[in-house]
Amino acid sequence: MRYGRLGLLLACALFNAPLSASDDDRRLAGLSKKDKVIWSNVAGAALISAWGFATWDYGTQRPHMEDDGWFGENDGSGGMDKLGHFYANYALSHGLSSLYRSWGYGAQDAALLGSLSAFGLMGYMEFGDSFGGHGFSRKDFIMNALGAITGYFFYSRPALARKIDFRVEYIPGEQGDIFTDYDNMKLLVALKLDGFSSVRQKYLKYLDLQLGYYTRHYSSGSQQDRERNVYVAVGINLSHVFKKTSYAKTAKFFNYYQMPYTYVAYGRDLNE
Repeated sequence: MRYGRLGLLLACALFNAPLSASDDDRRLAGLSKKDKVIWSNVAGAALISAWGFATWDYGTQRPHMEDDGWFGENDGSGGMDKLGHFYANYALSHGLSSLYRSWGYGAQDAALLGSLSAFGLMGYMEFGDSFGGHGFSRKDFIMNALGAITGYFFYSRPALARKIDFRVEYIPGEQGDIFTDYDNMKLLVALKLDGFSSVRQKYLKYLDLQLGYYTRHYSSGSQQDRERNVYVAVGINLSHVFKKTSYAKTAKFFNYYQMPYTYVAYGRDLNE
């Protein structure tokens, strides 16, 4: 999976941080909003190309496909890479949609353009993989599409986004690339009680219900040690906590990131 280097772009887009120096900002301000979208995608594709040829062995092989499985016990990372593709497209579509809104697009148009941009950039990255050691994965491509579509529906429907989050949990390990360090990562969907008007007890609004998945020992250790875990949990909705204390951007961050050790979980290892 090759989405790690888009992390900075995602962070900047989500929080509307400047991506360039002041001189570049002034030149960008002279463009129409349509041109800004076009050039931002061209820049993203150029960055992927440059990095791909420099570090991802693009161009070293003839175009070929990869059959890397889904969520089976013996499939790649046990499916965590597939959920990673889903999450990367979902989060990047929201980040770019937020950026496009700051350029003057309405919510619906920004949601559509953001999801299309995310899918296009990630699809271009997958296309580049076909010329390298990884190969083009149809399953990654499918998860890219599902993530971008989900990103569109949730961004364009704020009432739905107030109820449900897709999040990643990560505790840094020894691996250098944090974006593919699956042994220290979990991916989950959270149902936020503060998004439901029927929940009237104010303390319940600080809680959420979670369904998550994670794998362990797929990148290291013996095959007998491998785990594929599903779990349910009751957690603290940190987004609600920070909204109540007027930290809006921090609250937004916790719509996408799950803080470790802030929930009580019950799980099962599917490999047992």
